[in-house]
Amino acid sequence: MPLTLTLDPLVKGGVMVSGVEVVRWGGSETIPQLAGLKGAQVFGVRRFPTPADYHAVVEASARRGNMPRGRAAAEAQRDWHVRGQTGCQFARLVARDADSVRWDYIVADASPSEGCSGGWAKVSNAVQDAIADRSCQIVSVLLPDVRTGAAAVDAIRGLVAVGPWWLEVDEVTAGHLRLHLRFPIGGGVQAWVMAFAPLDFLPATRRGPYFELAVRVKPKPEWIFHRLTPDREVAHLADVPLQMSDERWEHRWASTLRRTRMILGREPDEVSAARSTLTVPEGVLAG
Repeated sequence: MPLTLTLDPLVKGGVMVSGVEVVRWGGSETIPQLAGLKGAQVFGVRRFPTPADYHAVVEASARRGNMPRGRAAAEAQRDWHVRGQTGCQFARLVARDADSVRWDYIVADASPSEGCSGGWAKVSNAVQDAIADRSCQIVSVLLPDVRTGAAAVDAIRGLVAVGPWWLEVDEVTAGHLRLHLRFPIGGGVQAWVMAFAPLDFLPATRRGPYFELAVRVKPKPEWIFHRLTPDREVAHLADVPLQMSDERWEHRWASTLRRTRMILGREPDEVSAARSTLTVPEGVLAG
């Protein structure tokens, strides 16, 4: 069962957080309706459910009282990763086996307000707990109520304000705000944080049902696939140790490249790259 923490809404600025739920997979709790979702949007030869499809299932599940809304949102986000819209075959494998590999979720209730809750510190502490947990490989901060680019930026800045999150890149280039969010996981290693969200301006590989910040919470294992980023001062989602033959690694790598190009409809670029957390058009923020 998930652990729920109740937070006092100490308002400071940006987006307010009022509650945090830590979700670890296991047990029999599932939403059967997720498996029945059809692919309403097409990328190349692949079909995927829309964010709205996921939202409808989650809200219906919450109304029925089948499971807490936060847990249901995390179930939906995991389903999206398993279906593979990110393009990354390694992420699909990890999401599928999230109970044994340990891809946990920190689900925070957040809503736009004139202030930002001290609850951001609780979120950061939960990430630190995941780093200290020897079994946890990835932790995702999920903010189901963040549905706009401006709110996503506010959430990132709220986390940076309490630390130890920090922005390696925070600049406006060619009419876009570029944010590269990092989280120190110890030993001089910085985790590249990837954002996913139901925002039309994002690359299709980042357009998940809910706003998510995914953090690799362990340094690279001793052996890593030779095509992955070799820098040991960087932690990357694809660094998760998976037991596969060299031939299977090569196959998954080639499949990832093909699938990513197909879903994007073009070559990957700086906006869709793993080192980039979030890129937002200035016009979206102004609006």
